[in-house]
Amino acid sequence: MAEKKLNYYEILEIYPAATQEEIDSAFRLMLYKYHPDHNPDKPDWAHERTSQAVEAYKILSDPMRRKIYNFIIAASLKTAVPERSFGIFNMGDKKKYEGSAILFKEGVSLFDTNKAEALTRFQQAYGAFKMAETVYNMGVIYTLINKLSEALHAFREAAKLEPKNTQYARIVDKCQELMRELDKARGSR
Repeated sequence: MAEKKLNYYEILEIYPAATQEEIDSAFRLMLYKYHPDHNPDKPDWAHERTSQAVEAYKILSDPMRRKIYNFIIAASLKTAVPERSFGIFNMGDKKKYEGSAILFKEGVSLFDTNKAEALTRFQQAYGAFKMAETVYNMGVIYTLINKLSEALHAFREAAKLEPKNTQYARIVDKCQELMRELDKARGSR
């Protein structure tokens, strides 16, 4: 069974509401805890954990990057599409859906290793059959590559495709809020 990937807050063992001082303190503690001198019997593990702590600190100690990261936690990748039923007269749509579902799964499997290819698969899947999960995942990737206006457009499209899904509407609101905060932060520089 694969090990659960920890988020940056879990790596530093802090709460998402942590202050900058708490982040700094937790980072120093993790560097001490994972230092190879304190773990001579497992140097590879110590190096990996130290690298994770450094990566987490880089993101969480930068206010703008932290805001984006917090948004990404809220807007996590969809890993499956719901089953759909098709009537006897909708067999063409069923084939499109099945092809789209295959491309969707390929996009999910590529997400951790190759965001550009994952985005391409999601775009192809969306072109084959319009599913909210597919365009939503495009929005997640656009957010990760700092294309927030494209992300907002994708999230809005997902909300339009599934108006009863309140999560999509909340993500649209959160994305707009993130964009305002980032614009405000850029303006104060």
